[in-house]
Amino acid sequence: MKQIDSTTRQLFNDPAKRRAWVKYQIHMQGRTMAAVAEEAGVERQTLYQAFQRSYPRMEKVIADAVGIEPAVLWPERYDEHGLPLYRMGRPKRSRLKKCTSKSKRNSAPAGRNVQTRAVS
Repeated sequence: MKQIDSTTRQLFNDPAKRRAWVKYQIHMQGRTMAAVAEEAGVERQTLYQAFQRSYPRMEKVIADAVGIEPAVLWPERYDEHGLPLYRMGRPKRSRLKKCTSKSKRNSAPAGRNVQTRAVS
């Protein structure tokens, strides 16, 4: 992995400068972002999403192409152990509010002509 000096670390605080630095580093290797995406087996637009929002898989691909850890490149997205702060994807069903009221559970959906069973 590359050693990053304090001046370069300050660049990572500005998203536009970070993106330009990453593109510069990849072009210095004689590659393009499209080639990096192709090597990873994803579309180029998917790779660029990592610059807009947290996307740990693409962040790892970009960081590997540059030769540093993702936590160094995106310090605001990772904790002190190098783990992503935000979980991607849909929330788990267990975290969604569940309806526990008997009256709501046994009532008919709104707007339908459905008779409900009598609960004894």
